[in-house]
Amino acid sequence: MLTISEIATRYNISNQQVHDLVDYGYLNITRIYRNKNKGIKYLFSENEIVNLDVYSLLEEIRDRKKFGSRYIPNRQIDFRKMIKTAAFYEKLIENVADHPQRTLLKVSFCLFHLNHYAKKYTEQSNELYSLKNGVLKKLYLEYYSFINASYLVGPDRNKIWLCEDCKAASRAVGMSYSAYIRGENYCPKCSIKSSQKEYYSLIEFGISLLDYRFSFHLPLSSARKWMDNIDDLPQGIRKTGKYYDKMYFYGRPINRIEEKVYPLAVIKEYLNNYIDN
Repeated sequence: MLTISEIATRYNISNQQVHDLVDYGYLNITRIYRNKNKGIKYLFSENEIVNLDVYSLLEEIRDRKKFGSRYIPNRQIDFRKMIKTAAFYEKLIENVADHPQRTLLKVSFCLFHLNHYAKKYTEQSNELYSLKNGVLKKLYLEYYSFINASYLVGPDRNKIWLCEDCKAASRAVGMSYSAYIRGENYCPKCSIKSSQKEYYSLIEFGISLLDYRFSFHLPLSSARKWMDNIDDLPQGIRKTGKYYDKMYFYGRPINRIEEKVYPLAVIKEYLNNYIDN
């Protein structure tokens, strides 16, 4: 592992330039270290640094600063947010230290952030959702009495063929047929056929211990592979909006501060170790 100053020395650049690589998303933090004064030190994977064209990336950053960028980091504000975010996890660890279900709470906290990473990094979503599935399976089997599972019934996935009038209307407004369908602009004359029953149904897993609340969701098709009591679960109605595919999974993307304090590599390592052990 390398520190900010070690990277700066290796490439003969300033600590500020290394911070820029982090702030503009070119350099991922692998771990963080909290010292005795509650300060934060970043640690980076040496293998990742080797694969970066550091000088070209710094040139890109200079251009982004010069010609304007939608994101201009304020390191002082970010640092305060990071301290607050890190303190939340430290408080959780302190609160659950003697709790019999501390592993359940710590794993749930990491799973909460894994879910947000999967929303942001869609190219890794299959891997991350597969890990989420494995973690939820083990949690449910080990902590069955502490997890409230429910069956949220969602609509079918439909295949839609536009009628001639709607085809003409979509062309008139410059929309593709698929975009027109996603906007739910089709009319009763269009042909609608269910292609997958309850495609948008979910299994919801609710965890409530101490003052912490977590809620996770799996598609019905994924949960059926290992849950044998789905039909006995309490049922509810899955809330959806326009264009159901965009509402398939609940949650929000990870934010910049969380990525710095809870690096994806650390989250994945912790959850994989939980499954393996």
